[in-house]
Amino acid sequence: MSSIEDFLSVAEERKVRYALLGALAVSAIRPFRTTHDVDVAVHPADLWKLKQGLSNLGYVLLENPRLGKLEFKHRVKGDIDVYVEKISGLSVKQLLERAVEAEIDGRRVRVISPEDALLLKALAGRERDLADIAVILMEVGDRIDWEYVKTMGGELGLDLKNILRRSIERLPISVDNPPKVRKTLRRLIDDVFR
Repeated sequence: MSSIEDFLSVAEERKVRYALLGALAVSAIRPFRTTHDVDVAVHPADLWKLKQGLSNLGYVLLENPRLGKLEFKHRVKGDIDVYVEKISGLSVKQLLERAVEAEIDGRRVRVISPEDALLLKALAGRERDLADIAVILMEVGDRIDWEYVKTMGGELGLDLKNILRRSIERLPISVDNPPKVRKTLRRLIDDVFR
């Protein structure tokens, strides 16, 4: 089994409260790139359950205080990065409360909301994060709670309008008719920030 399968099996079996983050959360909206990383928000009270289950599968828990996360390392499989307090200024409690149910590879999972995924991607700001934002905008931009995003973006010190505009230029190559999609997304961003 892969690290994501290991995590989901342990989380289901032990009733761990979680929400997948990062590329996995974006994949729940539209699968367009693969990842070997598992990033997840976990309720702090459930960390011990997760640790027991993953230890039984050969994972070793390390603390990464610089990045504010815990890392479950495996000799062969990928890492599972766990956040139990904050992620880039957003509280895990808030992320878990706003999490939604989604499907990844035919399996029902919990993922952070599209709004929170957009905010975390904007905070990270790497090229692949901008591409992920473009996918979120393209797929669910008309259903985003923009008041929440703008409020939180302001609290986090993000220049959201600029970040969203830059993301449009990073549309995945698999998108049909990129010029038309970019035009639609520019219009959406202009409407949101009117």
